[in-house]
Amino acid sequence: MCGRYHLNSTPAEVAKHFDVDVRDNFPPRYNVAPTQPIATIRMNEMRKREYALMRWGFVPSWAKGDYLQRLASKPLINARAETAAEKPTFRSAYKRRRCLIPADGFYEWEGKAGAKQPYNIMRGGLFGFAGLWETAVDPDGGEIDTCAILTVAAGPDVKALHSREPLVIAPAHYELWLTADERDLDYLDDLLHPPPKGTWRHYPVSKAVGSPRNDGPDLLKEVVL
Repeated sequence: MCGRYHLNSTPAEVAKHFDVDVRDNFPPRYNVAPTQPIATIRMNEMRKREYALMRWGFVPSWAKGDYLQRLASKPLINARAETAAEKPTFRSAYKRRRCLIPADGFYEWEGKAGAKQPYNIMRGGLFGFAGLWETAVDPDGGEIDTCAILTVAAGPDVKALHSREPLVIAPAHYELWLTADERDLDYLDDLLHPPPKGTWRHYPVSKAVGSPRNDGPDLLKEVVL
């Protein structure tokens, strides 16, 4: 799964990597948490890539009443890549509203409850999580763009820490991921897998990352266990 990540690349670096215009001068973020606004890349109505801020926590467009209230306290931050195309919650977004979520790394916890150790997992540069997005009505009645990160079964670099890992789209496949329509969905199947051994590296970091109130470059420092 993916419940925390960091994006410390600059807006200019994000713009260059994803070939998109980025107007926001956002600061580095070392502990991005669910329900926060996050940077995403999607296709606009003119079929051009655009940068957009979305809330991390997917809300289906049809969500109402008690279900909408539950999502406010327990947001849908991840979607399984294996079932997203069929699951009612995500299938419409999977067909038409896919996005990329820029990141430089993510965190995962290993160990028993109450004594879990966080690890920073990275690959030495900026990359794009596979995401789904939807415009929904929030509990106050206003429209808001929301998103989730797709996950797959953990590959060889991550499975010692967790059974799932976020799906990353290779730059060569950004265009396909963002533009494929219902006729092209079969082409996406080849993208729904973890990377080969040696892609990720990980090391233990401070347990301070467990609180979303904490942010800063010290969270990326390796700790001695």
